[in-house]
Amino acid sequence: MDIKTAEKFMEKLVKAGTEYGFEECEASFSIDKSMSMDILKGEVASFENSATSTLSFRGLKNGQMGYCSTNILDDSSIDYLLKSAMENCEVLNDEDPQFIYCDENNKNLYFSQVTEAYEKNTYKSFSELGLSLEKAILALNDRIDAVDFLSIACGTGPYLIINSKGLHSFRDTDGISLYAGARVTDSDGSVKSGGHYWVGKDIDDFDMDKFLETFKENLIGKMGARSSKAGSYKTILKREAFQQFFMVFFGNFTATTMQRGLSLLADREGEKIASDAFTLKEVPMYDKALTKIPFDDEGVLTTEKAIIDKGVFATALYDLKSAYKAGKASTGNGFRNGSAVSEMPTNLIVEAGEKSFDELVEEVGEGIILTDLSGLHAGVNAISGDFSLLCEGYLIENGKKGRPVEQITVAGNFYDVIKSIKSVGNDIINVPSGEGEFFTPSVYVGELAISGDDESNQ
Repeated sequence: MDIKTAEKFMEKLVKAGTEYGFEECEASFSIDKSMSMDILKGEVASFENSATSTLSFRGLKNGQMGYCSTNILDDSSIDYLLKSAMENCEVLNDEDPQFIYCDENNKNLYFSQVTEAYEKNTYKSFSELGLSLEKAILALNDRIDAVDFLSIACGTGPYLIINSKGLHSFRDTDGISLYAGARVTDSDGSVKSGGHYWVGKDIDDFDMDKFLETFKENLIGKMGARSSKAGSYKTILKREAFQQFFMVFFGNFTATTMQRGLSLLADREGEKIASDAFTLKEVPMYDKALTKIPFDDEGVLTTEKAIIDKGVFATALYDLKSAYKAGKASTGNGFRNGSAVSEMPTNLIVEAGEKSFDELVEEVGEGIILTDLSGLHAGVNAISGDFSLLCEGYLIENGKKGRPVEQITVAGNFYDVIKSIKSVGNDIINVPSGEGEFFTPSVYVGELAISGDDESNQ
């Protein structure tokens, strides 16, 4: 079903919902168009080109919000959706108020950011790029055994919401991503693995030489790695590692998590929780972001804001439900995960410092760089902030990046780490995260406890 036909169907569904007995109701419709290709051993191992449509309905009755969704859009679906949502309302017992929303001054919301470059994403362009990239990776070093995975994917699709209060919102986007990983046999017979990724809007923007340079560092740079002595190390979390680390704990910054008693940040807005050197902003319409988000899935306009401002916890993220409970306004962070709404970040930006990565290393003098973190769920207590993670990286010796290290564990507490941040670099990358991207440089986080092989010589 195309978007125009879906729009008429949704208007019919919403009207039927009010007649069925819902006090307020809302319909949402999305089309997920995607194409993906996997390259393996010099061949196209798999190719998929698909489009999936989903219609969701939610209705409010006696203070309860019922949900239902379907992939079938015909008149028979209307009865199914309304009946199922009403049955939900009858069995639910949520004491918190629920909301169907429309800003009288912003009823018609429209934002399209699909580019002409999306048409370049074809079987031919993907296969040519993928096969040439696999060949180039294998040529990086004669010890590379195989490219274990190389995947190229793109996606696009509109998202439309219509409700009984008059909201009519539409947004869409597109994008392309590439992920590759390989393994190499070290001189001692051990096997190392590593890889790299790229995200963008235009396949012609892919810089193979730049990609291979980083790929080589992430893979070949691990050769010769061994453990290090246990101890307290001045630590730099390299940009990808910092993004992984921070996002594991980001749920603590959402209002719903706080209201459920699952975050130590509850009732601490306005308090100092981190180092003066650390500022984290959310900029939904960030000019460097691949995806810009002017309004959330509840029809609330998004706004630029500091979440942590020079160490001070400036604001949590709120949707309509959690904002009402807190006596505040929504921050425009209500996004659907399926039919239900929850708080999600858009484009997060760690404010860059003035130092390059090499200057951060020089500042540390003697310490460690962590580049890869493992066990980000099993080794983390998201509520207390405690963590114990397997990791890899490099020693820092005499202010320079030294030999690679592996088979080590880093342990500590998230809240202690963000309080101990010494310096923030300026080597920013963007990684897909939440509803948008996470822009972060490398961060010198002070001293962390590292467990390693005590018999290993540094």
